[in-house]
Amino acid sequence: MNRTQLYNEIYETKDRLASLYSEYWSNFAGPETWYFWFNLASVVLPLVLLFFVIDRERIFEISFFGYSAHMLWLNTDTILSAQNFLTHPHGISHLFPIGITVTAVLFPVTFMLLYQHCTNKGKNFYLYAVIVSAIFAYVLGGLSDLLDLLRMHKGMNLTYLFLIDVAVVFVALWATRLFLRIKRTKRRI
Repeated sequence: MNRTQLYNEIYETKDRLASLYSEYWSNFAGPETWYFWFNLASVVLPLVLLFFVIDRERIFEISFFGYSAHMLWLNTDTILSAQNFLTHPHGISHLFPIGITVTAVLFPVTFMLLYQHCTNKGKNFYLYAVIVSAIFAYVLGGLSDLLDLLRMHKGMNLTYLFLIDVAVVFVALWATRLFLRIKRTKRRI
């Protein structure tokens, strides 16, 4: 098969896959299912909570941390999903990336509020982050597995989710600290 034929095969397969996913979502995850409403609540409720409790004096710092966590986990989730290590059979829509509720909203908002709490109260963020990551992986991940919101394949398990959670949160923290340090330095030209 030459380059053009292979490209066309990939293109047609992606079209077929999109059509199958749309059909699956319409039949098993759309607005007439509890999955849809649970996913919608998982997006809306954390954002409403964040609106009321975020420290407005530090909103950009806390939001940068959350955005970093969001981007890191969303990209990791996309790679893991593309390689079939994990799947989210009941997403909020067939148009959005799979797993948008956990990786795009619930995870970053939880850790944004944890970051805010730890930095405001002088608490050890690393310790709290490991504890919350364990809760996310073993409790929320386990519950998601039981409720068919998450399926793991090819050896993926809750411990790997825990390790990914910890890595994502630590890298987001380090990126935030780096940018805070850059903000505090005087610019020399």
